[in-house]
Amino acid sequence: RNSVGYFNVDFGASYSYLEFYAHFSVLNLLGSGRDLYTAIEFDNLRRYLFSVGYVFDRGNWQFEPSVLLQIAEFTEERSVDLNAKVYRQMEWGTVWAGLSYRRSFSGAQFLVDGSSGEQRLQLFTPLVGVNVGSFMVGYNYSYQSGDIRLDNGGFHQITLGYDFGQLAAKRYDCKCPAVNY
Repeated sequence: RNSVGYFNVDFGASYSYLEFYAHFSVLNLLGSGRDLYTAIEFDNLRRYLFSVGYVFDRGNWQFEPSVLLQIAEFTEERSVDLNAKVYRQMEWGTVWAGLSYRRSFSGAQFLVDGSSGEQRLQLFTPLVGVNVGSFMVGYNYSYQSGDIRLDNGGFHQITLGYDFGQLAAKRYDCKCPAVNY
């Protein structure tokens, strides 16, 4: 039986101007280790996230391209996400769908039948969702491509959300997804 306590802090800052936004986050800022699964304790799980995006508004339709750069300090892994979402305003709420593509900058070496190769992480993730009042429901499916994969399927994710204290009448006069969606 193993009992471990763990405390850490994340930090983030956002900037929005009209329909443009930029975010910066540091995850696991304190860098304290977690000895939960193995005898080896990693004392640097810090990740840096940088993202920028813009929302193009066409009446009841909005289009949001964005880019996310992710850096893991301990392993020096770097990846980029290219994202696109479309929103449709309905009388009863908002319907949205999108596509995300993640690609790592460095690859993993592998050996198959005596020949070596390198493969970079590639994930394709379609997503759909709906916002009704203060509630949000979303679904995405991530599929990893390449010759070497963890399994033959993908990864499903269901997201349930609720906006506490933000009424539709008090939303900001912008299409800023960080504060409105």
